Amino acid sequence: MVKSGYTRPPPTAEDAAALPAPSAVLYVANCGPAVGLTHDDVAAAFGAFGEVEAVSAADDSGARVIVRFREPAAAGAAMAALHGRPCARLAGRVLHIRYSVPAPPKAPVAVSAPPVALSSSELGIPGVHLVQEFVTAAEEQELLAAVDSRPWKRLAKRRVQHYGYEFLYEVSSILPGMLIRSSFWVNCHLLFQKSLKKL
Repeated sequence: MVKSGYTRPPPTAEDAAALPAPSAVLYVANCGPAVGLTHDDVAAAFGAFGEVEAVSAADDSGARVIVRFREPAAAGAAMAALHGRPCARLAGRVLHIRYSVPAPPKAPVAVSAPPVALSSSELGIPGVHLVQEFVTAAEEQELLAAVDSRPWKRLAKRRVQHYGYEFLYEVSSILPGMLIRSSFWVNCHLLFQKSLKKL
């Protein structure tokens, strides 16, 4: 659903000062794709009152739209002519029209960063050792180049490489007896054995 930046106005208030101020943007209920009317149909009907810049969904219902005119006067004329009345150009549906209001900005989702340990003592896990600079910069580039040189298996939404045993996605299981011993796997094993000496 394309976002228009506008939304449904608050419930009608008795105090006129609390009503949305006249603007070029209308909230129109009882029309839209869910009731057999395309956005182009709506634009054509409202275009009789002035230039329509856009028609977009007001929400996920499919029966409420936002109509944005170029000029506020055109929006006012459309509301005066169509609100609460059957619209012949829109299958005779009775439209409920009000001035729309800007949609409030969404509050950013707070993401708490996980704690980062810089030493074995900060981990607080007996038997776990944190090795600084586990691989050198040159070794890192060598490993990345080795990964890039191997073929990738392309899936619907990602690509993968298998090391050790190949995983069969068709049966959600590994392939017994098919241990993949690529040169990259051997290099990682040798690098790991070398790194153990640093402990």
